[in-house]
Amino acid sequence: MGKKKEIKEPVIPVQDKRICGGICLCQFTIVISCVSLVYLAVAVYMPSYRAFTYGMETRPVMCQAVNTVMAKNCDWASCGEWCLTKTSGFCPQIQVTTRRNGTTITLENCTELRNFSCPMVDVTTTLIRKYNCNNDTSCTNLTGVFSCRKGHCKDWSSMFLCHNHADGILVDSSRDNLKLNGFFECKHSKCLKYKTDLICDRYCVRINTTDANVFLEYHEYKDGKELGNNLFVGNCERAIAHTIVDGSEEGRKIPPKVIWTKTSNKTLLTTCHVVVTNELNITATDCINGTVIEPNKIPTPQTNFTTFWKIVENSTTQLDPTNRYLPPQNTLTIFNYSRLYINLEGCVNTLRGECEEFSKSHGNDGDNSTSQSRFICYYRKDDPSMVVARFDLNRTWMELMIAIFVPSTLFIISFITLLIIGFSVQVGDDTRMRCVLFNKKAKRKKTQEEINAEIDLVMDGIIERTNAMADQDSPTTANTAT
Repeated sequence: MGKKKEIKEPVIPVQDKRICGGICLCQFTIVISCVSLVYLAVAVYMPSYRAFTYGMETRPVMCQAVNTVMAKNCDWASCGEWCLTKTSGFCPQIQVTTRRNGTTITLENCTELRNFSCPMVDVTTTLIRKYNCNNDTSCTNLTGVFSCRKGHCKDWSSMFLCHNHADGILVDSSRDNLKLNGFFECKHSKCLKYKTDLICDRYCVRINTTDANVFLEYHEYKDGKELGNNLFVGNCERAIAHTIVDGSEEGRKIPPKVIWTKTSNKTLLTTCHVVVTNELNITATDCINGTVIEPNKIPTPQTNFTTFWKIVENSTTQLDPTNRYLPPQNTLTIFNYSRLYINLEGCVNTLRGECEEFSKSHGNDGDNSTSQSRFICYYRKDDPSMVVARFDLNRTWMELMIAIFVPSTLFIISFITLLIIGFSVQVGDDTRMRCVLFNKKAKRKKTQEEINAEIDLVMDGIIERTNAMADQDSPTTANTAT
């Protein structure tokens, strides 16, 4: 039979899990709190200090994109995805014009009210059909207008109606696929390159202009994203202004004032930022470029967006020559050309593709027959070089308080807890930790009599052990003598 294995007691006894767990948790919390304080110094504390001391105007104004570039050499960017490193790769550079808010108006008693939409075109979307001409058979029947880069082509014909024809070199897409760089007009794989710029219109629904004397353009947004150009068409009785503008100075509210009526026999054209309908009335904010034209200048019974936009561009008769109501945009201008940043730091730390969405919603500069992005922004009076899209001192203050008190409180609580553990936990002779905080016997101070008794016991033990050793040595000595 095999020998039974002896179960050896561990050299270090099993410790109290509650004490060990508490110590580990507090140490971990202290380390995390210290790391958080260091990171938040860059991510929150310094940006908050800059926000409170920079001198940015807290009252918002309006900005409109005038030029958007996707730069390769990123010396600056409107939005970066990580604030701790320099922006690289995705580098949108958006320039804007900054102006005061336009007029707030109400269109009353509107009948035949209709809403028409022309959705935004995103040429990077997956809805556009793509072709890889580097594969042998993918582009043998390529027909239409295409945007190509190194043999990879996107079908623009599904989104745009292009009026001019290509006048450049001829490329066979099935053979010389690597020469496909730029815009091409293709027919059965034979592609002509465009030398000149494309003249294209978006495919939009047609506008019903029957019995209409008001045309109000606006932009539709959802979750901060611009969905497209919209147009309200209707037959209204009058237009009432609720605010008055004062050029590049801040406007003010006024009692309701009639600025246009149906009896004038003129058609009203204007562009607004936000539009709200209420039965037969329309309320619109930031309305500018108010003009009037003869009713026969609008094609009936239908027209398209491209024709309508040309009519708007050519309408020069202002509704109010004094520029107090629905004024031209240039009379409200604060800065003609400024860099747009998403915030004062020009970056975000969410890592959720926020900058790409920002570029789509704020970077439409009017190319490809699209209207320019218009949005609320903030500026500093003595700094025309930059404006920001996000600036909220109340939110900055709240985030700062959270960033200060949460990690600091956790650090202080954990530190105090470790001090308490250090004074209340003792290690016994068996190397085991025990909590003696509520153990009165362990805390009671020994009297002098108890100390003397312990000394006597120790001395008695020493004497007894000495006598025992002497008794053991006596027989050995006797045997030696014999």
